[in-house]
Formats: sequence, structure tokens, C-alpha cells
Amino acid sequence: MPNRRLRLLDRYPGATQWSDDVTVVGHGMTVEGELSSEGTIVIAGRVVGPVSSGTLVRVMQGAVVEGSIRAKCVLVEGAVDGEIGVQDQFELAESGRVRGDVTGPRIAVAEGAYLKGRLRATAGTVHRFRERRNR
Repeated sequence: MPNRRLRLLDRYPGATQWSDDVTVVGHGMTVEGELSSEGTIVIAGRVVGPVSSGTLVRVMQGAVVEGSIRAKCVLVEGAVDGEIGVQDQFELAESGRVRGDVTGPRIAVAEGAYLKGRLRATAGTVHRFRERRNR
């Protein structure tokens, strides 16, 4: 059984090393409409519409999502304006900004992160942490 306390980037190397099952919305790119993938989605640009992934959605610092996100895991380092639902783990980094409700079994919010909405931990509690990861 994997260590459930591992940070998302440690559990999903595809979010930092591109492979065939990673969808990337690049910096300066805008996607309007539904964005869906069974693999990892990394957003460095802007998405207007709902986002869904069978694994991980990573919203990079400087990126913007205007719509809901549904995935196994979500890491927000940029900005999201919409509801977020996860099946496993949600992580809001120090640089992250969320306006909307977050629901999932494991929720972690870094000191200094911005959240305007409700947190609903469906199992366990909401964890706070100090960002120590090198970027």
C-alpha cells in the first residue's frame, strides 16, 4: 500500500515529466469548452469550462481555470474559479487561489493559500502545511 502522506507531485511523476498520457495546456494558450482526459492534465495557460481527469489535474502557478474540476487528485498552484471535487486528494499550494467549494476525502491547504468557499472533507480532516518544496 502506498504512503498516503506523500505529496501529489511525488505520487504522480507525470505532472512534472511529460509522457504520452499527459495533456498540457501551455502558457499563453486558452482552451474554451470541456477538457477531459483519462490521464494527467497539466494546465499552465487558461481553461474556460469544466475539466475532468481520471488521475491528476495540476493547475500551475500563473494558470487560470474558470470552471469546475473533477479528478482523482487536484493540485492548485494557480487560480481556480469553480467547484473542485476529488476522489482521493486535493492540495492547495501557497501560491494557489480557489474561489469555490472543495469536496474530497483528503484536503491539504498550504499556509498563505487563498480559498473562498467551503471545504468538505468526506473522510478525515483538513490538513494545513508549510510549503517546503523547491519549485
